[in-house]
Amino acid sequence: LFENFIEGSNCQFAKSAAESVASDPGNGSFNPLIIYGGVGLGKTHLIHSIGNRIRTNDPSKRLVLATSEKFTLDFVNSLRKHKTVEFANEYRSADVLLIDDIQFFRGKEQTQEQFFHTFNELYQSGKQVVMTADRYPGEMQGMQDRLLSRFQSGLSVDIQPPDFEIRVAILMDKAEMNGIDLTYDVIEFIARHIKNNVRDLEGTI
Repeated sequence: LFENFIEGSNCQFAKSAAESVASDPGNGSFNPLIIYGGVGLGKTHLIHSIGNRIRTNDPSKRLVLATSEKFTLDFVNSLRKHKTVEFANEYRSADVLLIDDIQFFRGKEQTQEQFFHTFNELYQSGKQVVMTADRYPGEMQGMQDRLLSRFQSGLSVDIQPPDFEIRVAILMDKAEMNGIDLTYDVIEFIARHIKNNVRDLEGTI
């Protein structure tokens, strides 16, 4: 949920863009929206928050949320079982398509081809596409140029590692949620030693 996402200068624009898309999917200039950044910084949290907010606001919208590995596996299975039409319909009938970790499409030519056509069909129908990645799309190796061109036609926003104060706030929030009473000295000690991964921070609690 957006309410559980602690916002700092490291992720302010990304959260705002995500909330904007969630409030009016497919109708803004943020299509596609790509949220990129290092491991454990909250990209998956934001993409799930978008899905939850849209589902709350309009339960009639059809959401499809998948990792790039699941998209690939679904495609491979559709080839094995001669069900490529069903595979295409599953993804292309979405009102909102949310794909996590698109960097795993690298080097998978047929999967990229399928995703290109899926993306085009949804985009031209005014449907919303949201993706996460580990880096800026323009820096991805092993991706088709025409796919990268589509990705760059929307908005790409990054999430940076949180600064010290945000790390402290995340730790205090997580400790409170779990009913754990930690002294500030302990919170500060953890915040000074775990700097680049919010998931690790939360895992420590």
